[in-house]
Amino acid sequence: MEIAGILISGITIGSVYFLIAVGFSLIYGVSRVLVYSYGSFFTLGAYFAWVFAVGVLKLPYILVFIIVIPLMAGVGIAVEIIVVKPLRKRPAFDWNVLLATVGVALFLDNLALVVFGARTKSLPALLEGTVHIGPIVLSLQQITMLIVSAVLGTGLTLFLNRTRVGMALRAVAQDSTGAKIVGISINRIYTVTFGISAALCGIGGILLAPRFFISPLGGWAFLVKALIIVIVGGLGSIKGTLLGAFILGILEAYVGWQFGLLWVLPFWFLVLLVILLIRPQGLLGKELS
Repeated sequence: MEIAGILISGITIGSVYFLIAVGFSLIYGVSRVLVYSYGSFFTLGAYFAWVFAVGVLKLPYILVFIIVIPLMAGVGIAVEIIVVKPLRKRPAFDWNVLLATVGVALFLDNLALVVFGARTKSLPALLEGTVHIGPIVLSLQQITMLIVSAVLGTGLTLFLNRTRVGMALRAVAQDSTGAKIVGISINRIYTVTFGISAALCGIGGILLAPRFFISPLGGWAFLVKALIIVIVGGLGSIKGTLLGAFILGILEAYVGWQFGLLWVLPFWFLVLLVILLIRPQGLLGKELS
């Protein structure tokens, strides 16, 4: 039953990693830039949740989600409008955005350090208790993480495939010039994408905060994980991101059980190296011409 427990744990953590990484993938797919403040969105979402669930109001988690999701969307939109948008018409846009978002990350991390202090914080489990399915024991926290991730993942899929804004977002990702010709507002789609991505990353912070401590610099590890997942799955590919998240989530569960959590990232980088050697475009990414 140890193998079953590892698989369940890996799928659970992988489902949340998908939420975090898919936002990163969406931003790259639409704007073709890597946003290095993305890990700070994770940290900020976790701190917001701590403020509302533990630190000040002690609200139930359902209200915490309702409050934090629009807050994080607002943060993502603000970063896009204030930092990214002014750089779009300048030369070397991708490099300038990379450097600018590193600056945003340092600002947000130091702001968190000043406001919340260096001491780590933690969130209680979303739900306490366990469920027995035969010999397998599942925590209600794991079940909640799976349900929330599945609902949001399904909602994102429906949004991208069934709504005008979602289809416009996909059109911009496929061909921004063609999308502009047919009348799609590129700047509006960039803004919407940043808002959605920051909200997804913030939700990931809420779901994983009971498992990992919250610290001002903790988001950098999840930025690295999101980057590895989207490269393994294929930059810009949502299906590839899902596949990469589950593969690496299961690997994390096994490595953590067998060797300890300190060995997780070295094994992730080993998988990344193998993928880049065998299939540089990622598992489901398109081959570059």
